[in-house]
Amino acid sequence: MNRPYHSSTYTPEALRSQKFIIGELYLFHPEKKHCPAHDSLWGIYNSIDSGKINLESSSLDLRNFSKWHSLPSKYKYSRRATRTELRDYMYNLGHVDK
Repeated sequence: MNRPYHSSTYTPEALRSQKFIIGELYLFHPEKKHCPAHDSLWGIYNSIDSGKINLESSSLDLRNFSKWHSLPSKYKYSRRATRTELRDYMYNLGHVDK
């Protein structure tokens, strides 16, 4: 299990106060509110615990995935993925380690 995005710091309050849906894919970005797909962190939301957003899996490039980690504190913005983005993420996640 690769964890290149692991961070032990707290998720910003602006993100923690949002209503996330467990199991949904979100795009996170440190600077851009519209979270462009090409340079955002893509992650499947799991929970908020001890001030941190926890992700089931995530990727910056849809080739390398991290599993079961907290969202790094540098991410300040998020948006729910489109259905097309969700399809692409799940397809690529399904082909990891094959």
